Amino acid sequence: QTKPPGPAPTPRPGQNDLDGPWNRDLRVAFPSDGLSMGQASSFIERAGVPCVIRDSGERLVAVFQWFPFDDAAAFDRVAVAFSTDGGTNWSKPVRMSFSGLPSNLMRPFDPTVVQLGDGRYRLYFTSNEQGGGGRPAIYSAISNDAVNYTFEAGARFAPAGGTVDAAAVWFGEKWHLFSHTAQAGTGKGYHAVSADGLLFEELAQVDVGSGRQWIGNAVVTGGVLRYYGSGRDGSWSATSADGAAWTLDNGSRANGGDPSGVWLADGRLMLVFVGELRSDAGPRPN
Repeated sequence: QTKPPGPAPTPRPGQNDLDGPWNRDLRVAFPSDGLSMGQASSFIERAGVPCVIRDSGERLVAVFQWFPFDDAAAFDRVAVAFSTDGGTNWSKPVRMSFSGLPSNLMRPFDPTVVQLGDGRYRLYFTSNEQGGGGRPAIYSAISNDAVNYTFEAGARFAPAGGTVDAAAVWFGEKWHLFSHTAQAGTGKGYHAVSADGLLFEELAQVDVGSGRQWIGNAVVTGGVLRYYGSGRDGSWSATSADGAAWTLDNGSRANGGDPSGVWLADGRLMLVFVGELRSDAGPRPN
């Protein structure tokens, strides 16, 4: 697991402050067949929980949790960067803005972005009620520019056990949502579907076997779904024709976690993931 399954970038039990999420960078690779990784390179420094899509205008939109040491207002906030040349060059990350957030909700984290048929962007994110002992759930906000968002009332997906880090993808004429259960490493994850992307119906849990978890993202490839997820042996991937039954791909994808894949206009897959601990890992800034 590459980040704590909870609402704040605080160390997990048994984790020291030097392994906080601000001590990792996002990496990028271009697997030739979606599986063979090749060489990875640096993408965004001090960031995690990535999701990348290609929008209807052929622009790449990357969202992530950002931990810049030189911008206290943006530390541990959701940010976005754009590429208009197929991923060669990227804009400087920009902190997202949110209007209409209920006062009792924590700041958004664990972002996943999708584009709707009308061109707007929907951001799914995790939050929970402050001070009320509420379990984390998945919420959403809507935007015309992928930077400035308006909160959409209610929770999108709030199972009884709580959940974090949703992945969302349009497949088979419906939205599929996958997210992490509170049980790390069991291979089981939540699965829910929706016709409108707002009201989700919880289905049977998905399962890819012990040592893996549903922290990652899904992409449509060759008429099926492929999910890239996190595990004890690095990132894994699996395919499904219906979002319910999954077949693991052989081997591992990357020596990192929380991966997100996007097909580029030139036919290549771009895979962004959370890399290993930085060599200068240290405590979070004051």
